[in-house]
Amino acid sequence: MSSCRTLKDPVFDGIESVSVGEVGVDSSVVTLNLKYYNPNSSGAKLTSASGSAWMENSFLGTFMVDSTVRIPARDSFRIPVKLSVDMNKLLKSSITLLFKKEVTIRIEGEARAGRNGFYKRFPVKYEGRQDISQLINF
Repeated sequence: MSSCRTLKDPVFDGIESVSVGEVGVDSSVVTLNLKYYNPNSSGAKLTSASGSAWMENSFLGTFMVDSTVRIPARDSFRIPVKLSVDMNKLLKSSITLLFKKEVTIRIEGEARAGRNGFYKRFPVKYEGRQDISQLINF
């Protein structure tokens, strides 16, 4: 009966630990952690996630989560994300970014999470302002 109750969506709490991995002329891989809070009284596992990211309404690239993430009950958790960045798009936006303190980040995609053999796909959406000094701290 308790498994039938409506679950609340995790609350996005910011982006942290941004670092550049593989660097290429056309694309680069940026790794980062998306910090969330689970308001539910039960935990779960995130088994996969993927989607697209935008910065200041310019397409930045695609992301994926390729590891299982344990989501604790009523606690914070981090999702390690690999973002494949289109370097041409990033370079076109970089001049504008030099004069801004904050940028708008938008993420859209899909994730798969659940527990005890019951998994569900759900949309991943976020749009908000992020301090650029925290994003470029690599």
